[in-house]
Amino acid sequence: MEKELYLSFIPPSKANKVKINLRAYSKSGKRYIVPKDVSIKINKAIWELQNQYDASPFSNPVEVNILFVLPNKRRRDLDNIMKTLGDCLVYAGVITDDNLIYKQVLEKVVVKGKEGVIIKIKEYVEEEKFKKDLQKLQNYKEKINGI
Repeated sequence: MEKELYLSFIPPSKANKVKINLRAYSKSGKRYIVPKDVSIKINKAIWELQNQYDASPFSNPVEVNILFVLPNKRRRDLDNIMKTLGDCLVYAGVITDDNLIYKQVLEKVVVKGKEGVIIKIKEYVEEEKFKKDLQKLQNYKEKINGI
């Protein structure tokens, strides 16, 4: 089953956090504060996803294909935006944990004056083609270790 979801805007990057008080620690050992405008956009993204997704959350490995429609050529780091988007998928109840994303394809296209995100998500099916690649990796490791 493949689900297609949309966001009407580009979510903010995880890099939009401000580091605070290094003496106080969170679980990760770092403390951050999220600016109010970033927090509002994250909550809006969660709300939009919740309004489109009415099934049980994916609890098995998934594959996501994400198309970012950007209004201009301003530099954006898709990796950092994807971190925010993964969290939004969890909080919206689309997936149970973002570590279930086994394959992700991120693509951006610039369409002047247009903005949004198209998300296609489905269960991940491991392909047999990787067995050949894994053998090549193993051969390489043996070669390097023998040097």
